[in-house]
Amino acid sequence: MPELPEVEGFRRRMAPVVLGRRLTSLAVFDQKRWHPAEGTRADTAISGAVDSVDRAGKMLLFRLSNGFALAMHLKIAGQLVLEVPDQTRLVGGHPYPRPGIELPDPSTRFLLEFDGDVRLWFNDQRRFGWLRLLPSPEVDAFVAGHKYGPDPIAPGFSVEIFRDRLAARSGRTVKAALLDQTCVAGVGNIYADESLYRARIHPSRLTGSLDRSEITALHRELVHILEVAIPVGGALMRGNRKVPAEDEADAGRDFLEAHGCAGERCPRCVARGDAGQDNAPQIIRIVVAGRGTYVCPGCQAIPSSSP
Repeated sequence: MPELPEVEGFRRRMAPVVLGRRLTSLAVFDQKRWHPAEGTRADTAISGAVDSVDRAGKMLLFRLSNGFALAMHLKIAGQLVLEVPDQTRLVGGHPYPRPGIELPDPSTRFLLEFDGDVRLWFNDQRRFGWLRLLPSPEVDAFVAGHKYGPDPIAPGFSVEIFRDRLAARSGRTVKAALLDQTCVAGVGNIYADESLYRARIHPSRLTGSLDRSEITALHRELVHILEVAIPVGGALMRGNRKVPAEDEADAGRDFLEAHGCAGERCPRCVARGDAGQDNAPQIIRIVVAGRGTYVCPGCQAIPSSSP
């Protein structure tokens, strides 16, 4: 986290606010996370208006009218806070630092200021996120260098494309394949777990063991959970646990049924009613592909052998 829904959800809310606005200041609080192209510096970006805000995988791209662009990646703990003149804040990405904290704080890495008194704060407690300035003609090559797979919310992301991407990784677990950004761009731990749970596929299954119907189900559930998550800005998580929505701002963000739900009864098994609500299997946490992984031992069949 942040994954595709957190990044894309924030991009959709932010873009209407910053499009057409001129970048008036770029403050760098952490030089180690700042990567300007050779011959550029922070004030090189100043005076450019925002022509577009795009996304590639989990990366945001601000294309400016002065021939430069800013590429931004939140990595595992990046947070964006957009402040508008009436002091309203839009918060996206990682839940920490908590909304309402005075900024800058020790986790603040960058501040982008736009005309009209609009500010975009980039906070990152783990210091893995980064901001890069580069000439606009170099953006496409820069993105291509990441070798991202197809975007799962793009109109052309078909079952056939998905099947071909998985077939190229037939000897890997399906969880590892989903986390591979060269397989499918933007999917991370949360939505890999959630789509596998909803498709009733154990994450330790080898990708090559999936039949056509299972791949079709996984494609359907992956696209569906992203479509649910994006409009609300992603899942509501704190301390690796799903938490309930507490106010209107978080409405609709408590949709997770597996990831972060260890110890809770599987809602699908409860709904099926085979064993009764009190006896339905509980979601458990295991480790697959080096990541904490949440499964239902009842409706996600455990493979007879796993790597």
